Amino acid sequence: MTAWSLFAFAGAYQWTTVPLFVGVLIFAAAAPPRILRPPFELVDAALLACVAAVAVQLVPLPSIVRHAISPAATEFDHVMRVGAADSAAMTAVPSPLSLDPVSTAWALAVTAGIVALFWSCRGLFATGGVRSVVRAIAWLGLLVSAIAIVQHATAPHRLYWYFRPEASSARPYGPFVNRNDLACWLVMAIPLTLGYAVARIASRQNASGAIDAEAAVDATTVGLAASLCLMLGALLVTQSRSGITAGSAALVGLIAVSRARSDRASTTWLLVAVAALVAVATAYANVGALASRAGDALAEGVGGRRAIWRETWVMVRDFWSAGVGAGAYERGMLLYQTSPRADFYFNHAHDEYLQIAAEGGLLLIVPCVVALLAGALGIVRRLREDRSAVFWIRAGAASGLAAVAIQSVWETGVQRPANAVLFAILAAVALHDSSARYDSSASAPVTARPSHSTQA
Repeated sequence: MTAWSLFAFAGAYQWTTVPLFVGVLIFAAAAPPRILRPPFELVDAALLACVAAVAVQLVPLPSIVRHAISPAATEFDHVMRVGAADSAAMTAVPSPLSLDPVSTAWALAVTAGIVALFWSCRGLFATGGVRSVVRAIAWLGLLVSAIAIVQHATAPHRLYWYFRPEASSARPYGPFVNRNDLACWLVMAIPLTLGYAVARIASRQNASGAIDAEAAVDATTVGLAASLCLMLGALLVTQSRSGITAGSAALVGLIAVSRARSDRASTTWLLVAVAALVAVATAYANVGALASRAGDALAEGVGGRRAIWRETWVMVRDFWSAGVGAGAYERGMLLYQTSPRADFYFNHAHDEYLQIAAEGGLLLIVPCVVALLAGALGIVRRLREDRSAVFWIRAGAASGLAAVAIQSVWETGVQRPANAVLFAILAAVALHDSSARYDSSASAPVTARPSHSTQA
């Protein structure tokens, strides 16, 4: 219920994040996160540092300290808030580093919730539940893709045929206001679901290594195939160039990761599935429109994003130490956007990495980089160690995470809470250590023999 309430509007409205906070609290109480335990000490410490960095941006500081850390923040206040005549009175009042404390407080709540969700899911998946969660995501993807395709075709300017988005130029797709945000969700869900489908097939191998096709192709497998076709079709219908690029990279990456296994039968099934999916999904797409948008991309290059990146970089340079505040990018652009605002107002950087730099500076960049690198190394280690059919689910999750990393060069889709939730779940799927069993009376994990039960 909580997950659907959040997903229903994909975090497009601030009030839709409230179910996230409530759900995370309930989930954390039911599955208490265990953090800073081997082998996740570095990842967890970096995530704690990320949350702490956002919290620090809300701490009221004496003017002299604030000016020393972020002199551009003082200059911003002089220009945007009270003017030069009141500067002396203003500088006597302690102020936070964030230019928009209310937005930063919301960002802190969402960030803390997403991190807690990752920790709880990682602990839960160590004892089971991976397949159940992935199945739920697959069925949700089937439903949302169908809604998005029909709704956008029949009411392209409204959410769920009724709600009018705040931006008059918005072209909603199902619960998402923006085509690229839906694409971000899909490029994570598609490889995850495909990995699970292959895991189910791989678990039907007999003693000789051959797969019993009759046992593998059951009602669940057919449902997963339908979900995959519809999700890939919805991705093509969005005509999101960044999403289609990232989705293609995810499928190629999943195939590349599969080469690390000596399981030729499962790899063959994967290749056949990818080819069939692409063939079926193209039936949903307007090939001419896709070709036209691809041609526009080649002709225009990064187009308007070049101006956004250039003007964002000026803000990054001025707020290099602590940023403008998490969630405060839009307020910062009140001063830093020099391009005409008659047509467009820059409310995000169209580059996740650049937006993190603008909103957090080195204060947030450093722990984020450490978390990403430690997480990536941990995922590689888990993939090398896992000899069960769950390997394919891990590989699908890892491919989805890589797809988001690629799409984030052009978009900020993971800023949407619904996408951040799925990102956290995929990270937990890829990183969980099923060989560790925690004793509630002990301070360290007890290593158990890995389970060889591969039935999916």
